[in-house]
Amino acid sequence: MSLFRNLPALVFAAAATVAAFAQTPAAPATAPTDAGMRKHACSKPGNFPGNLASDLQKRSWQKEYIGYTDCLKKFISDEKALAEPHVKAYNAAVDEYNEGVRLFNEQIEKAREK
Repeated sequence: MSLFRNLPALVFAAAATVAAFAQTPAAPATAPTDAGMRKHACSKPGNFPGNLASDLQKRSWQKEYIGYTDCLKKFISDEKALAEPHVKAYNAAVDEYNEGVRLFNEQIEKAREK
């Protein structure tokens, strides 16, 4: 008789197991390798000319430095814009997973209470 008392929980567990195996998981995305990683094309300024350099040399170096940092900022901004949809998809998948686990746990608890 105790077998029939736990029958709903057993049926639910069996159905959940069958449903879990029936789903075909998506192939995981492959992580980009260093070889496929984009690199910036910003040219670094040379070494700082030092205190003995002329004002013209210092200003020239400063222009190169500002150009370099502006180029890096643009590259970072562009890469961030490219990554944004992927980050959103990642977060949505994590939220969906967490919600699914929460619902599954609630259903298990309800089945145990019966």
